[in-house]
Amino acid sequence: MNDWPAADDRPAILTVALPGVAASGSTVFGGWIMGQFDLAAGRAGKALAGPCVIRAVQEMVFHAPLRTGSDFAVHAREVGRGRTSFTLELAGIADPDGQRIPIATARFAMVAVDETGASRPL
Repeated sequence: MNDWPAADDRPAILTVALPGVAASGSTVFGGWIMGQFDLAAGRAGKALAGPCVIRAVQEMVFHAPLRTGSDFAVHAREVGRGRTSFTLELAGIADPDGQRIPIATARFAMVAVDETGASRPL
């Protein structure tokens, strides 16, 4: 992982991985992590472009297991923009006991939409 996100960057979402989302033992189910990325992309996308939807998850890579009880932050930044769409890069970071452990990264294609759900120019 590169130098992004920095330790003082504000995450799109911050949550705690509770035991109820464990897949087995003390690690979290990957689908829950993907759901947190979905929420973060929605929040970040709305802040950047107003109403928008996810068009595609272009890539998602898991780097380490997420342990239950860990704080889990998902950061998002815009890395590309077209006429009606933009691309977000997301990074999920666990922070147990002050450590910063990269859990997953992803790229999401987002589309700006109007009140009817049709794409609209950015």
